[in-house]
Amino acid sequence: MVKGGILLKGGIKMPTLELKVERLEKLVGKKLNIKDLEYDLQWIGLDLESIDEKENKIKVEYSPNRPDFSSPEGIARTLKGYYELELGAPTYKVNPGSLEINVDPIVNKVRPYIVGGIIRNIDLDEDEVATLMNIQEDLHWALGRDRKKVAIGVHDLDKIVPPYLYTAVKPDSCKFRALQLERFELTLAEILKEHPKGIKYAHILEGKEVFPIIFDKNKEVISFPPIINGILTMVTDDTKNLFIDITGTDFRAINYTLNILSTTLAEMGAKIESVKVNYNEDRRQITTPDLNLMKWTVSKKYINDYVGVNLSETEMIKCFQKVRFNAKPSKEKGMVDIWVPAYRVDIMHAVDFVEECAIGYGYFNLPTTIREGCIGEFHPFQELCNLIRKIMIGAQYLEVINFLLTNSERHYNFMKREYVLKDLIQILNPKSKELDTTRTQLLPGLMENLLYNRSEEKPIKIFEVGEIIELDLSTETGARQDLHLAAVTYHENSNFTEIRSLLDHLTISLGINEKIKVMPTTSPTYIEGRVGKISYNSESIGIIGEINPEVILNFNLEFPVAALEMDMNKFLGKQLI
Repeated sequence: MVKGGILLKGGIKMPTLELKVERLEKLVGKKLNIKDLEYDLQWIGLDLESIDEKENKIKVEYSPNRPDFSSPEGIARTLKGYYELELGAPTYKVNPGSLEINVDPIVNKVRPYIVGGIIRNIDLDEDEVATLMNIQEDLHWALGRDRKKVAIGVHDLDKIVPPYLYTAVKPDSCKFRALQLERFELTLAEILKEHPKGIKYAHILEGKEVFPIIFDKNKEVISFPPIINGILTMVTDDTKNLFIDITGTDFRAINYTLNILSTTLAEMGAKIESVKVNYNEDRRQITTPDLNLMKWTVSKKYINDYVGVNLSETEMIKCFQKVRFNAKPSKEKGMVDIWVPAYRVDIMHAVDFVEECAIGYGYFNLPTTIREGCIGEFHPFQELCNLIRKIMIGAQYLEVINFLLTNSERHYNFMKREYVLKDLIQILNPKSKELDTTRTQLLPGLMENLLYNRSEEKPIKIFEVGEIIELDLSTETGARQDLHLAAVTYHENSNFTEIRSLLDHLTISLGINEKIKVMPTTSPTYIEGRVGKISYNSESIGIIGEINPEVILNFNLEFPVAALEMDMNKFLGKQLI
């Protein structure tokens, strides 16, 4: 399995999974042809990234809202329904266990929730071990927000003595030997400074007075979540039984994570056993994992109307069974009862069942129709954006899309632009200082794109066409949105001539070149004497030039940058070209 990486700010690769067809055949229980899989996988919600016929492998992308697709077992489970080898929700037996986790109320100060499960009689081959490791990585990312919301610990059950205690301690009050640095006993504070995982995830515990920790009955350290496990519980080739702990700040998310992980291991042939978690503060005991199906009642008419078909009750129930749901007629007239497996974390609203019904029916079976009524057309704003995109792409510039929210320091100080805080649109109680205002220019975002991609092959030529927001007390909302275009070119020979030729190409293509003039001006963002004001019918609409070296250094860049930015509002709704 290979996880995706960042392309440009504002664009992230989808998570990917490499499937061996031979292994998939074993899991599905059916002979599979790589060409048939190429067609079939798209209809269960997967996108093909690559096919290796020589190695008999397929690489697929899956949506982050389907973390149950993060393993071959999860995909095979869905394919069984698609091929009608198994219909309805899969059943998983959870054997009652006696192991208990006691929760100290002090964890409310740092990481309030924990659930657990036991997996017995594991006998994993090389591929399954790799799946177990990689599914943890993907769940940490998809559900755990990189461990901040959810963190997973997998342990050798037979090396620790129950009951376990989930508590929180002072950073310097406890020492243990951690995985990947087992030669030394370190305090929790030292782990955050010296251990690779501690350094990487120290920000999650920043500012906390106490740190979470899990002890066994003998006060041996099991885990220091969300950082690292103790060496005591390291999983080896001899491990036969696992203890899984999931800690976090979101109770639903940690339960969903446990459900996905335990059902995946069950698909590998292991046995699931429950754990009792005692929340001592409110004398509440829960038993996990809870793999009971979740019941929904949805209108048949609602589903048929949205899908655009007229399925009978029997046909609709069959569609849901094919996507591994249970379904039957409801006691309520015109409704159908649907039971959703515990690993399906993406079902949040009745409209989700519309999509599932369409998948079960087969998108390829849906009739091609045009609804009655008016035929829509692009808004003038979108028409202009699309035209600009075609011209810029034709000039060999790559489009980027950045956030409307931005950081005031980078947006103004890094660009050598002066500002008064009260004159900015400010975000009330922002969750992150990284996004505390709205952008008034596109250029700072493009400079950040260069920063994050400065090691890529040169030249880098990128553009953005999008909205900026300015304060305007004459409007109902006190602000207005304007359409801007910005472009930058970054390489060792970037200069004014190059970016001016782009401006000429753009204005000639739009048919406005005769009304465009570039006159000398000054701006702290640009080099004096190499910057011009762009005018249309004698009215200023933008700026063009070579970026000031101080600005370039603010963004840790090493080559010259030439740039332009224009207000395109003047051309909205006009007949161009």
